[in-house]
Amino acid sequence: MAQFLISAFADEASDSLDGQIKALKRNGVRYIEPRNADGSIVGKTDAELFEIANTLKENGIGVSSLGSPIGKFDIDKPFEEHLADFRRAIRACEILGTKNMRMFSFFVGQDRLAECRDEVLRRMTALLKEAERAGITLCHENESKIYGQNPREVADLLTSLPTLRGIFDAANYVMNDQDPIAGIEATLPSLEYLHIKDARFAEKCIVPCGMGDGQYMEILRRVDAATDRTVFLTVEPHLHIFQAYARIDSHKLNTGLHFDNSDDAFDCAVTNLKQTLTELGYHEEENKVWKK
Repeated sequence: MAQFLISAFADEASDSLDGQIKALKRNGVRYIEPRNADGSIVGKTDAELFEIANTLKENGIGVSSLGSPIGKFDIDKPFEEHLADFRRAIRACEILGTKNMRMFSFFVGQDRLAECRDEVLRRMTALLKEAERAGITLCHENESKIYGQNPREVADLLTSLPTLRGIFDAANYVMNDQDPIAGIEATLPSLEYLHIKDARFAEKCIVPCGMGDGQYMEILRRVDAATDRTVFLTVEPHLHIFQAYARIDSHKLNTGLHFDNSDDAFDCAVTNLKQTLTELGYHEEENKVWKK
């Protein structure tokens, strides 16, 4: 029987670290998956990262994983161009005190999936070897327009690369007209943690957990049945235009619901996850672990 800990992409509540910490505390969340804090985390200097690490520690906030952009990179671009960012991401993990790094498996033209598979695996193997030397676990997220956007490709990656761990994101499957149940079954043997956002395919919109086609009740039941360990559930609201998406037209991030501000959107996303866990028979203990 699984236990769950809630983490979050708090940059969706605020671009500033102080605002992110306030949002986490307001919602009783003690972990963060840092991605941006007044700019990309991976772009920070060591001194800036140490300051962030100290601030989080002072506020009782742990780092569940680094929300890196590694692998969101065109397969046709020279791999060496991406390695500097990857090494900075490794360094960020070390300073922030997490062993996990979120990553992707390269942007690939949809008509070239079979052609590019070997190059994707070659690059992923190189990244995994370097991460292993640093004691960092790479965790792959299913995402649009990469080799790894559907359950079959995810299963291929996780089977072909035994040290790669999986992140499950139901909304990304739904928005690509893929079955999230097939997605969790492909990921479960290598599952590290889950991203929590939901979606409705017909309206092409992101919605809070339990309000879409993501089947999170069944997903969490399957995770519960498959493991006895503690699993992070990282809230990734995508319910409001936040700083990282400031240059994206709002119609390209269709949330399906209206929120006056990013704090309200963030609070709603966390609340809906907690309601889903409660409906499944979980309760939150003093140490913030959700147990049955």
